Amino acid sequence: MLNGFYTIASGMLAQQRHLGLIGNNLVNMETPGFRGERMVFTTFQHELMVRKEAYSRTPIGSASPITLVDDVITTGNSGVYRQTDHPFDLALDGPGYLAVTGNEGQLYLTRNGQLDMDTEGYLILPGVGRVQGMDGPLQIRDAGFTVLPDGTVNSSAGRRLGTLRVVSPPADTRLTHLSNGMYQLPDGTEPETAVGFQLLQGTRESSNVDYNREMASFIEAQRAFQSCSSALQIIDNMNRRSAGQIAAV
Repeated sequence: MLNGFYTIASGMLAQQRHLGLIGNNLVNMETPGFRGERMVFTTFQHELMVRKEAYSRTPIGSASPITLVDDVITTGNSGVYRQTDHPFDLALDGPGYLAVTGNEGQLYLTRNGQLDMDTEGYLILPGVGRVQGMDGPLQIRDAGFTVLPDGTVNSSAGRRLGTLRVVSPPADTRLTHLSNGMYQLPDGTEPETAVGFQLLQGTRESSNVDYNREMASFIEAQRAFQSCSSALQIIDNMNRRSAGQIAAV
């Protein structure tokens, strides 16, 4: 009977986490460049217990059949590109991320190109920090700048101001997904220069979250959670009756 508790409780915990992930996708539907996440579950079978050490897994035994979250992956498809004709709107067509330095010097990667300019004339991502060029924070000074497809930034007078830093994580490196479409590399990992992209000025990449798909997944996860809750109540009632009958004997 205890195995039933473990099985159902694991299902409830997994679906609770799934609901939170779907909710985060829906909240960020209007975040430019946001990439939705998907949850990968283990199959409902005899789950092997393993010890994780760095990148290796060592089997150490087995446990009751349970459902576990095996991985959370970020969907790689691009969102819809919408032309805004606003000079501070940039979209990345192809692989890569814009590099942004936070107020405390931390490096963020993002595809959110809804940019602005601070009081000192630096290109910024509002609420995050300054957008990086190949030689450091990119100072544009006025709104008449232009961005070429390769990331070269020119002033309104045609003077070259620098080149936007577009980066990619090294192979087999997993990014940490933060809020509002921000990502970070693992400590001590340096990004690589991205290739095969084009920058589109006056264009905004929307979130790649599909509302209909997310709502269908939300309803499915909610129903699964409710089913687990009902099954847990049934097993609890069975335990109560069993205990009462044994005591009566």
